[in-house]
Amino acid sequence: GFTRFHLRGLGKVKTEWALVTLAYNCKRMARIRAA
Repeated sequence: GFTRFHLRGLGKVKTEWALVTLAYNCKRMARIRAA
């Protein structure tokens, strides 16, 4: 899973976090549709 940020700087961290949540939501939606 997600453990820590790899990038430095608040703007970069926000972008990285957006990608993490996007990937998580995609996985969750795939599971919901498969059910």
